[in-house]
Amino acid sequence: MPDRLLCRVVFALALLLYLAAAGWQLTLPGLHYDEAFDVLPAMQLVLGQPVTAFRDNGLRMGGWQLPLMTQDYIGALNTYMALPLFLTLGPGVEAVRLMGILLGALTLYLAYRLAGELVAPLAGSLAAWLLALDPTFVFWSRQGVFVTSVTATLGLAAAWAWLRWWRRGDLRYAFAGGLLLGLGVYAKLLFLWLAVGLALAALVVGLLRWRGRWRETVRHANQRRAVGAAVAWGSLGCLVGCAPLIAYNVQTGGTLESITENLTVSYYGINNLAYLANLAVRVGQLLVLLTGGHLWYLGGSYDNWFAPLAFTAAFVGTLWAIRRGPQPGYGALVPFVVIVGVLLSSCATVSALWVTHFAVLSPWPALALGCAVACMLRAVRGHEQSDDRGAGTRMQRRRHLPVFVLGVLVLVGAAWAMGGMNDLRYHQALARSGGLSAHSDAIYDLADWLVGFSREHAAGESGALPVVAMDWGIAASVNFLTRGEVRPVEAFGYQWQPDAALMARLERFIHQPESIYLWRAPEEIIFDRSQEFKALYRPMGLEEDIVAAFYERSGRPVLGATRLVPQGSARNPPKPLDPR
Repeated sequence: MPDRLLCRVVFALALLLYLAAAGWQLTLPGLHYDEAFDVLPAMQLVLGQPVTAFRDNGLRMGGWQLPLMTQDYIGALNTYMALPLFLTLGPGVEAVRLMGILLGALTLYLAYRLAGELVAPLAGSLAAWLLALDPTFVFWSRQGVFVTSVTATLGLAAAWAWLRWWRRGDLRYAFAGGLLLGLGVYAKLLFLWLAVGLALAALVVGLLRWRGRWRETVRHANQRRAVGAAVAWGSLGCLVGCAPLIAYNVQTGGTLESITENLTVSYYGINNLAYLANLAVRVGQLLVLLTGGHLWYLGGSYDNWFAPLAFTAAFVGTLWAIRRGPQPGYGALVPFVVIVGVLLSSCATVSALWVTHFAVLSPWPALALGCAVACMLRAVRGHEQSDDRGAGTRMQRRRHLPVFVLGVLVLVGAAWAMGGMNDLRYHQALARSGGLSAHSDAIYDLADWLVGFSREHAAGESGALPVVAMDWGIAASVNFLTRGEVRPVEAFGYQWQPDAALMARLERFIHQPESIYLWRAPEEIIFDRSQEFKALYRPMGLEEDIVAAFYERSGRPVLGATRLVPQGSARNPPKPLDPR
């Protein structure tokens, strides 16, 4: 079988493995708030409901409001990508997860093509094979909206487009590369980290290729014109890709305001000036990304320590192959340099230092391993052919495979096998747990209960049952899961300390006895508004009554619903030790 055909067969098998691993137990873990928040406007558009738009932004077309951004630093790409599936399958968890899985399949294909062009077709098939069962990639793809996984797809596509421009000189690829970079920044502002990584990789490879003659290259008029034209077309493409982000800031100024307010100290208290301390955190997170041990919320934590060992050995092997090989394999360095560039750029944030930010990097370690192995094998083959003058048989050449290369191959194989085993272990843990904390499938029970309770108690009334979300992580999920039948109002406010308008927001609900208040369990509280709530209703002779509680499969409470009733009439009042 020809090499290229074999590589395509390997990619097809990798794609099947990925789809099997990512598609199992599709509705687990529970729908996360960030997943629901981004696709909620898509559901509302499909069902003809009023669209909830962050900062009331968007383009108004007839009676429709089309949002530009879902947050100050996250675009509405997920919103519009969800529309075809919602129109086909209806709004639901399955459609949301299927969108992420299909996007992951596209990412797998782009990794296959990019690695193949950087080094050789073998590198592409190896990268796809390694990525297909990587637990980080598999489970982040399933919940792709949660981590804005489209940034990983756009990053690979942009790199592929620019590589094609580099080799073919076609300015259409330069425009496409710029457009994809702009779309990436629009999708999530942190995509700028990957842009830095790609630029650094281009610089490093360019200096290595042209070392000793870079001055002559720069001075060459044709080279300057070619680069200048590519920069011009790429910049135009980038502006087109960023157009929704620009329009959003013309309307609201939200992104600029968010950056300004969080420039030195972020919303979550991260000191952006403490570069070395933040870098140490990011290095640890990169290690956890490689091992896959960060997926605790699935119900367990399983580390693949072969992965970082293989990654380190592959980097050393790449340097060895570049020095030994008859043709410098500088393309194999690109994924490593991109990873380093993102790592160095990621130490400043408008939010927090979360490992989920590295979703933009999720395909690159597998890309690095695939390129490294292919580069090493090519170096060994080329060296032996030059030594033996073609006289050695294939079996003889196998005997000459260096021990170091064999060691790298063993580590890479072990990392792949352990990754596949951990996929299975994570799925088994997920079947037991249903997801933990903000990922618990208890959110489904809460949504179902609210629909039934609302229909029972709101029948014959002029409006829907008033439902108030008293903490983060509830309202968007309930709204989406009930298809807008229950629309909780987020009354808690997003300041860490209660704001001056909190009492006014709550007071209008307190005067409606039928109001339902949704809470996170004491161990899960993020924005605690319990004391302010008590101070408001107690002088009115009221007390809380827990009307429903919702649990993880282990029996640990995570969510609850209360109502206000006359003092002394509560059947299930919160316990005295309850923070509320």
